Amino acid sequence: MQLPKPKHKLGYTHKEVLDIIRPLKIHHKKFWSKFGVNTCAIHKGEILYYEVDIIRTINMIKENREMYDYEWD
Repeated sequence: MQLPKPKHKLGYTHKEVLDIIRPLKIHHKKFWSKFGVNTCAIHKGEILYYEVDIIRTINMIKENREMYDYEWD
């Protein structure tokens, strides 16, 4: 899966994540519940989420599964 280019080189804003999952018909509550606690970056007070974590979460939802041990970072 390839995501659109983020506005910031470190990752995606909350709004960008919502814009990514909306066309995939993934409800935001389900996404954030599966996303769980992840490392993120903060730039000028805004949280930026890493691409790898977003893709992993989308795959977990699509495959109806939990995170595999090797997917922890």
